[in-house]
Order: sequence, then structure tokens, then C-alpha cells
Amino acid sequence: MDMICFEDVTFAYEKENMVLDHLSFSIKEGEQVGLIGANGAGKSTLMKAMLGLISYEGHIYVDGQEVKPQNYAAVRKTLGYVLQDSDNQMFMPTVFEDMIFGPVNYGMSREEAEKRVEETLARMGLLHLKNRHNYKLSGGEKRMAAIATILAMEPKGMLMDEPSTALDPRNRRRLIEVLNELPVTKLIATHDLDLVLETCDRVLLLDDGKIVADGAAGEILRDKELLERHNLELPFCLAGVRIK
Repeated sequence: MDMICFEDVTFAYEKENMVLDHLSFSIKEGEQVGLIGANGAGKSTLMKAMLGLISYEGHIYVDGQEVKPQNYAAVRKTLGYVLQDSDNQMFMPTVFEDMIFGPVNYGMSREEAEKRVEETLARMGLLHLKNRHNYKLSGGEKRMAAIATILAMEPKGMLMDEPSTALDPRNRRRLIEVLNELPVTKLIATHDLDLVLETCDRVLLLDDGKIVADGAAGEILRDKELLERHNLELPFCLAGVRIK
């Protein structure tokens, strides 16, 4: 079954500035997909369209439901969205209050929500952040806490916009481990091609609002000529980079 389906989706801020150009593709339930492309390719816009955050032409379906106003609540419950800027996502005073907000507002009892928050923080090695005030978190801590906030809602699918930004090597490794453990559909938009190689089976390469490549992650991310043609470079682990 398709979890996400785009049918001839078009979006432009202005007529001459096409951001999504007649996109058609689908992502099956349980797939792990990396969305890659240079700055301005349309990655973040594509994710916003999926949640009904922008008006577009064409049709988008999430878990069988078309993305339109009467279905927005159901779609947004189905797809957890990790924003590129954690400051736009963490809006309650503490990490705990942020994490419990979503589950409780979706009808879960407070007792059950508190249990889920504890389990999620433990899985991510973040129990020490539970009662920390958000304004006292480092950039990396806030990033991990923002991801934990979405995981606590246990969505059927996750949209992640640059999830490894600001993470130190230890937290980045933990993030990869958590992503690989999650049995949900994932679409990860990122410039971190090494992360995509370690977490995704499939890659969509977006350039100038169009999907110019769609295939196995191992094949696309090893295609130096293809990547360079679209202003990207090989993942570090494949480029023979040596750090002295």
C-alpha cells in the first residue's frame, strides 16, 4: 500500500518561479526514502505540501486520504514532521511539556502519555533532558529533543527536514540507530548523504522542482557524475576523504 502518493503536483511562489514542477511519485508503507538535492531544489516545499501547509495544484494522498482541508487533522496525525529549525518546533517551557503536548492533544490519557515520553527519551538516551528548559538546551540537544517530540506521537510516517543538523558525532550516531530501529515510513530530506546511505533504501534526487533520479540509495549515492551534475558530491565515506 502507498503511504504517500503525489499526482502531477505543481507549486510556484510566482508564475516564473516554479518550485514543484508536475511531480508524480509514490512511497510505499514502510519504505525508508532519502530526499536529496542542492539548496533551493524544493525539498522543504515538498514536505510542506504533504501536510497541507501550502496551496498547490495536483493531488497528494497520505495513507489513502487526499490532502485537503477536511483531512488535514488526520494527515498531520499520520505524518510526524521534524522541522529544519528546532526553535520553530519546541514551543513549551520544558522538553517534557513539549513531548507530552502532542499525545495528550490527540486524546491519549496523561498517564499513558507520560509513560510514552519516558520510553522515547530512554530509547534516545535523553532522559537527562526531560525537565530541562528549552532555552537552556544546546543546538544539538534541542535537535534531538525535537525529534523525540515527534517520536512520542508514534506516527505511521515521518518527514524529517535536515535531522542531523547541529548534532555532534555521538548524537548523530544515536540518531542513525534510532532511525534504523523505527518500523515506520520515513522521508528524510538532507544534505547529509552519509546519513542517507546508512538509513535509507531508496533515494529521490530533486533538482529544479523535478525528480531527476529515483532508485536504490546505494546506486544513486555512488554515481559521482550524476551527483555532480546536480550540484552534489559523493558521501564522505565513498569519496576517499581522510581526516588528519
